[in-house]
Amino acid sequence: MHDVTSLIYALGTLIEVAATFLAVTHTSHKEDTDDIIKNLKVERDNFKQDYLYERDKRLELQDKYEKLKKKLENTL
Repeated sequence: MHDVTSLIYALGTLIEVAATFLAVTHTSHKEDTDDIIKNLKVERDNFKQDYLYERDKRLELQDKYEKLKKKLENTL
């Protein structure tokens, strides 16, 4: 009976050690994760600026196209 109790205690201790190891290694990579998130936010903002610029250009070209189309229709 004493051997079973010792075995259960040893297994519990191993599980505790493994959980502690995982917790320590998980928190040690927080800086890397923060850097990745910061870089992704910068990239997202750059894509948004590019999209808004392209959208403005597209709308401007559509307006010019509509004006030219009306002018062409009026001349015919």
